[in-house]
Amino acid sequence: MDTDDSNALVNLRNLAKQLRLKNLPEDKTVPIVMVPGFAGWGTPLFGAVNYWGGIENIPSLLVDRGYTVIVTPIGPISSNWERACELYRQLTFGKFTFFNLQTEETNEIHDVDVDYGNYFNDSRIRPRTTTTKGRKRAILFSKSQDKYKNWKWNEGNKVHFICHSQGGNTVRYLISLMSRGSADLHPEYFGTGGRDNWAISVTTLGTPHNGTTIIDVLQNLFSGSTEAAIKLLARLFAAISFQDPERRFYDLQLDHWDIGRTEINGKMETFQKMRERLESDHGPVSTWLESNYNGFYDNSIEGVHDLHMKTIPTSKHVYYFSFSFHSTIPFPSRWPSWTIAAIDSFPIPLVDFICKVLYSIPFVNIGAWIITRILDSFGNNVGWPILLSLISVSDLTRWGTQNVANRLLREIDYNVTLPPPGKYLPRKDVIPLMLPTVYAMGGQDLTPAQKDILGPNLGDWYLNDGIVNTESMRGPSDSIVRNISAFQTSRINSDDVRGIYWHFGVNNHMDHADEIGVFVEQDTAQSTTDMYINLAEIISRLTPSSKLPEADTISTGAQSHL
Repeated sequence: MDTDDSNALVNLRNLAKQLRLKNLPEDKTVPIVMVPGFAGWGTPLFGAVNYWGGIENIPSLLVDRGYTVIVTPIGPISSNWERACELYRQLTFGKFTFFNLQTEETNEIHDVDVDYGNYFNDSRIRPRTTTTKGRKRAILFSKSQDKYKNWKWNEGNKVHFICHSQGGNTVRYLISLMSRGSADLHPEYFGTGGRDNWAISVTTLGTPHNGTTIIDVLQNLFSGSTEAAIKLLARLFAAISFQDPERRFYDLQLDHWDIGRTEINGKMETFQKMRERLESDHGPVSTWLESNYNGFYDNSIEGVHDLHMKTIPTSKHVYYFSFSFHSTIPFPSRWPSWTIAAIDSFPIPLVDFICKVLYSIPFVNIGAWIITRILDSFGNNVGWPILLSLISVSDLTRWGTQNVANRLLREIDYNVTLPPPGKYLPRKDVIPLMLPTVYAMGGQDLTPAQKDILGPNLGDWYLNDGIVNTESMRGPSDSIVRNISAFQTSRINSDDVRGIYWHFGVNNHMDHADEIGVFVEQDTAQSTTDMYINLAEIISRLTPSSKLPEADTISTGAQSHL
């Protein structure tokens, strides 16, 4: 590219414009597969809230411009292995749920059976069964639905992947399995390698390529009440999963872990019995959490490090693009202008406090009346500024959190631990649900073990978008990552630009929900829409690899920050 702006969306728009001016043809028949992140869903929640777009519908918007889109409703909080198996099965099933462009409705069909292979065989903790039945079909958005009635993902039917959050790591696992094959773990789905050229491109939005400290934040928050937190989670899971899958408004897709209604002595259990079973000390929910076969572990720094050990960094047949985001402002280094007035209203005036101290000290109180006269003459207008010059706003906030608030919470047996202040505060337009997480991640320190995993060039692991650390979004630490400014548009279809993560930069106006258009402000909604339109225009101009598929990769090493 000719330019390199600090804003990822500006760089995206510039690249789209350059490719447009080159008159490179677009192939809009290649489906764009949209892979959700942690806690994602397929059809709209409550019939109105889309994962991709919120109250808007990004797949439908892309269809209006001639593209074909596939939305994959994979397990929202499952492990990357389970999600990769589900994603493969949905794309090779040969049948879709079709989005009705006229009525804008989707009639879900639950007839996809998924086999998770032998992955859990050597594990001490494993699901009750390694298969699950009646899962959702992938959803097809297209103006030419007849063309895709029997469509299956294969070498002749390639795809582009757009991934949000954990979706990027799920697709990394999938492409690695397609490249290497894994006959021992899954002979049916991944018995054959050399199929990584079935994907043309992978784009990641806010993906924790090296993990996220939000997992540590949650663990610290409930560190004093782990058992109670598990029981609360189990109660929530019971309420969500009591109905049959096709009747659930939000499907956890964890029935193979016994997290669902079961039959006992020929009768379906009552909600009360199901809740008691899920809440029990060694019940399905605690077992699932302890197993580490879940999205909580797989999104942690340790979990993603394990993923790196199991997979190839990249495929030399695939284009990779990444986007970073943050939704923070620096924590104030100076006291705000209203501080004096606020502190001056403290229940004990500063002068009175000092006098009480002086009169309590033997011998000093003899001349205390002299000091009192001096203090009265200067008043709090002098005293408070002197005091504030001796302590920073961050230090006072930290003291108030750790030495007052947390001790008070423990005193009343409220077993949560409030996080201390850090380097950043949430921006004012952050979705309210993420205000605490932006704040907490801004002060979450890495452990020594995590620092060893991440290596010497740590970067800023306090900057975040509310769910993922910005430093983690560039690309995997074991891959080659380059700034988009080094991307050669003149060689866009050459093999030497594949297998590299091309980083578009950092956007500082979007939080983790804004990246998919959920609960955004009007101006941000337009930026989100433009992002997907420009991205679709770019990837549709990329051509498949001309080489025969090989089970090899780009060489690994430290990230390149060109």
